[in-house]
Amino acid sequence: MTTRGMLTRAVNALPKFLSALLLAVSWNDVFASTVVEVGKILPPISIIQGGQVVIERDGYRVAPWSGPRDLGLIQVIQYVPGTRRGGGLYDPLTERMRLELEFARYRITAIVNLEAAATFAKPFVRATVVDKQRAFSLATLVLDEAGTGQAGWDLTEQSAFIVTDASGLVIDAIFGKPSDNDAARIFQTLKGLLKSNSPH
Repeated sequence: MTTRGMLTRAVNALPKFLSALLLAVSWNDVFASTVVEVGKILPPISIIQGGQVVIERDGYRVAPWSGPRDLGLIQVIQYVPGTRRGGGLYDPLTERMRLELEFARYRITAIVNLEAAATFAKPFVRATVVDKQRAFSLATLVLDEAGTGQAGWDLTEQSAFIVTDASGLVIDAIFGKPSDNDAARIFQTLKGLLKSNSPH
């Protein structure tokens, strides 16, 4: 092939190459936007297989949930696998929050990944989440039947404890099982955030 022919083929191939490059860049941007990172806005997710637990007089129902929602408040979002170990992963931290912090000034959303639960255990996990929703009416509890949150937020550790400011900016986060230092740090982060946003 002549030099001119090679040049013509290269020029003709350029649009396809640029299209492929732009597609790769756009896919990378989409992937990057799903990762939970401190200092960035928490990416939104929608859970339609399952959803938010809504207590009713004769039982409960689930409604599609999208979040994080703009509540105008500091938020704590927990994502945990629906297993015995996963269900209690952040309990000591949330109990300390309940005892020491003013709940009216922040909101908790707990999302339970039922895909991680054994088939025989799923009814028990659902019942436990519903009982917790009855006990803590100001919290938002969400059943994630398909593991949408884990995939959507790229949670390789399968769980996360995330603190955002009122705008949805991630201020601090723990991924996986928290160490004592992790729990102490994120509690102080939340406490300091509430203090800095105090109306007094």
